[in-house]
Amino acid sequence: MDTENPLMMLRSENYFESQRAAWELVGMGESAVPGLLEALHDPAPHVRYRAAWALGKIGDTRAVDALSGCLLGDDDRAVREWSAAALEAIGDPSAIPALVQAMRSDPARDVRLRAAAALRGLRAEAALIDLLNDTDPMVRGMAVTALARLKSRDAVSAAADLLRDEDPEVRRRAAGFMGELAIEDTADLLAPLLFDEYLDVRVEAVKALGRIRTDRACDLVVSALSDENPEIRLSAVTTLGEMANPKALTPLVDIMLGGDLEEIRAWAAWSLGEINDQRAIEPLKKACSSDNCPEIVREKARASLREVYGLDL
Repeated sequence: MDTENPLMMLRSENYFESQRAAWELVGMGESAVPGLLEALHDPAPHVRYRAAWALGKIGDTRAVDALSGCLLGDDDRAVREWSAAALEAIGDPSAIPALVQAMRSDPARDVRLRAAAALRGLRAEAALIDLLNDTDPMVRGMAVTALARLKSRDAVSAAADLLRDEDPEVRRRAAGFMGELAIEDTADLLAPLLFDEYLDVRVEAVKALGRIRTDRACDLVVSALSDENPEIRLSAVTTLGEMANPKALTPLVDIMLGGDLEEIRAWAAWSLGEINDQRAIEPLKKACSSDNCPEIVREKARASLREVYGLDL
């Protein structure tokens, strides 16, 4: 099949003509690979990144070395990003070292993210675990997030060390890892993060404990109800509803009928419905009739009684 014309059209400055040519080359399959490899050296960046894209679609391993070279050496960010995507699509593990190097050293965050996604797609657990020790916090954070998506149990110990990382974003992502895997005996590892000086870290720790769902995790989330920041208290209230653990009933009643912010009290009423425990009915009725409860709290209490317990007040 003649590839000369579509390769020439790939160089068109017209977006649609160039993209149509790229699709045509993909349809030609392996016969288009030599020409596309040459196109990776074209002076025009749009030709190079479309060639990388097409090579990824074709999936021929002959392109791995050339795409790795583009990933590490091309001066155009889009070309490097599409090269990483193509290497993931081809799926050859020989691309892992180049992807690791790009993740460590590329000046563009988008390229680093794409390299991390490619390593995840290649299930390069060993390489990602090694990156948890990188000196760059961005690399550590991206690696632990990729491992979370892979649900890598081999990474639990190293990820636990990152819960004490000097960088707050790394700590936040490590907490997310623990929540993603939801291993029962990891709740206490997250406990110190409930006192972290950074709000986002505390929020992520609460959410992670909510996914673990053990009694101990529930107790820790209950303790966050006393956090000085209302965002943490709100996160704890809604998380307790998602956990649906009866141990949270009394603390939630105290919040609903107490003196916290209206929104937090209202969501406590919602969470009492989510727990679906008959012992919540009387406190919810009390909230509906209490002058001390703002209307938003009474509305949520009525909704819980109606939707969960079948009672229409």
